[in-house]
Amino acid sequence: MILRSLPGLAALLLAASWAQAEPFVVGFTRFHAAAPSIAGGRLLFNELGCVNCHDTPTGLPTRSGPDIQGVTERLQADWVRQFLASPGIAHPGSTMPSLFFETASSDIEAVLHYLGSLKTKPGPKPKPSAHVNSERGRLLFHSIGCVACHAPSKAFQPEGGSPKDSEFTHPSIRFPDLSQKFTLSGLSSFLLDPLKTRPDGRMPRFLLEESDAMDIAGYLLAFEGSDAKKAPDLKPFVSTTELTARGAEIVAASRCAACHELPKNASAKTVALKSTAGGCLSPSPGPGLPRYSLNSSQRAALESFLKQTEHPLSAGDSAALTLQALNCSACHERDGIGGPDAARKAYFSGDHNLGDTGRYPPPLTGAGRKLQPEWLTALLQGSNRVRPYLKTQMPSYGKATEPLARTLAQADHRVEKPLPGGDDTAGRKLLGTQGGLGCITCHRWGDKAALGIQALDLSNLGQRLQPAWLAQYLVDPSSYRPGTLMPSFWPLGRASNQEILGGDTAHQISSIYAFAKSANGEPDGFPETSGGQFELVPKDRPILQRTFLEGVGTHAILAGFPTGVHLAYDGKTGRPAFLWKGRFFDAYNTWFSRFAPFEKPLSDSIVHWPISEKSEPPVVFEGYKLDKAGVPSFLYSISGVPIEDRFEGTDNGLKRQISWPTAAQAPTITHPLNVEISEESSSKLGNRRFTYLWK
Repeated sequence: MILRSLPGLAALLLAASWAQAEPFVVGFTRFHAAAPSIAGGRLLFNELGCVNCHDTPTGLPTRSGPDIQGVTERLQADWVRQFLASPGIAHPGSTMPSLFFETASSDIEAVLHYLGSLKTKPGPKPKPSAHVNSERGRLLFHSIGCVACHAPSKAFQPEGGSPKDSEFTHPSIRFPDLSQKFTLSGLSSFLLDPLKTRPDGRMPRFLLEESDAMDIAGYLLAFEGSDAKKAPDLKPFVSTTELTARGAEIVAASRCAACHELPKNASAKTVALKSTAGGCLSPSPGPGLPRYSLNSSQRAALESFLKQTEHPLSAGDSAALTLQALNCSACHERDGIGGPDAARKAYFSGDHNLGDTGRYPPPLTGAGRKLQPEWLTALLQGSNRVRPYLKTQMPSYGKATEPLARTLAQADHRVEKPLPGGDDTAGRKLLGTQGGLGCITCHRWGDKAALGIQALDLSNLGQRLQPAWLAQYLVDPSSYRPGTLMPSFWPLGRASNQEILGGDTAHQISSIYAFAKSANGEPDGFPETSGGQFELVPKDRPILQRTFLEGVGTHAILAGFPTGVHLAYDGKTGRPAFLWKGRFFDAYNTWFSRFAPFEKPLSDSIVHWPISEKSEPPVVFEGYKLDKAGVPSFLYSISGVPIEDRFEGTDNGLKRQISWPTAAQAPTITHPLNVEISEESSSKLGNRRFTYLWK
């Protein structure tokens, strides 16, 4: 078996009545369930899709159903059939109501055939990676932000140790039985771009490579092995004309088009609400009505909202409820509300040199007066990343966040005292280390690394921040973010540097802002050389460089070859990690930074060695040696047996020779993925030779 067998839903569906768990809306459960309110009812009315059928506006981003064109080309038909029969059992907590409870199984089959007739929209299709590393997917799932919304595995231990069960105080969004719903390639394609089929943004899009999406899918599906081609394929589903026609009639009568994009002949007009009693809110809705299995708290909140004759919504309430609807509150705190619970904080990681600021996403308190509207809009759409040290990603929510920048600006607006005019020259000096405040000691400036820890880039400060907010922040950073490492150089409003601009606080801050906005050079104090001047280029012989390398760790040894294919070797595990083709390495940060960041090769063309899936004897790395031509041999031992692993450049690849004592057992040898591998015959015992050529 490639996929471990997971419990199916068929037996549950046969035994279950229509009664099922209540729909789960994470923002309502976390912030409103304990005390039902008008605000909570508004959130539910929006997130359950009630607003899509009725003409009662909520002022919140629309929650629509997923794109169901091509659904049987993406999902397993048996799961879709089960979901149609009972959404809340096939996916506990689903916000899809039960529409076909009293529908004959033959009619549900007709609906499935109709859905199967709606083929995928034309356009490029993602090409899932052929290699899968489920262990890497497990690490990604627990580090990039997935566990902010979904429950982490109890078997996974974060760097700081596993949290206590009692520290999980915030609700988690449950998965359906993913192995029943998806194939490996189907889940990988969905994770790569959820907004393609779920444009409402409740499942946002992370910045994943194809290999990232495949690895996370492998973890979620408990995939065993490394070859994705060995995973089961989706069983073809063929619709019949007769059932498709019957299904189209049922879908139109059920008003599915209120939430889903369907052909025009299935469109659904909104229905005016004439009463807040009975109907969908009834514990036992009448025939033909959606059944939501609402609990008493949900029902009370909805009734509170609908009893209003008017439905006004302030900008502040709109911002708060939008953040709850999209679950931004899972990562961000605003006005003391939201943010991760104590348990989930253990899974947020980044640059420990920056303290909590280097681990946790920033607060959204005052975000509308902090960030320039254009910058904030681009940020919400997936651009303008300024915190590369955070492993937890800020995902893109698509069109769901289009009005949010404007809403936050309205909610946080205040009449500000304008800053005086700034002096570019003074701003340059203040930011630098030559008689200034030394800001570049901790902060990057464009492509120039900071001289010490690598806090966020200041070169875009004028485009990113609003000047009045900046002035308030610089005087008292800890009031905005308690525990920040950022000191105040203007404590209580008094400048610590009295030499520049006569110590005038407002003029100093406005000058910093003016210089950053002008893009007129860089602060004083950077080394005269730039990173590009320290690019290592192997010309006549190989180059070896130790560094901190992303994906390898703190013991990476890089071997660059004049032939253009290079090696990253892990000196901690005594194993090769990956090859890359193209430019070799920029040593600027490695050589000059006191807190060198984890670097990357100067190429995206990379192939990895597979991670071993079985327990093997420990490897003791013993260093490396170079021959007269500078060709490296890496030295290690396994159970006391010494082994040499030699790599030499060749056209479009590398040659590898592994040697060990003839009387000893041959070591296990693994090879990089997605390269052409050939082995040379050898008459010598204890010696094997391979050539790796780039495809």
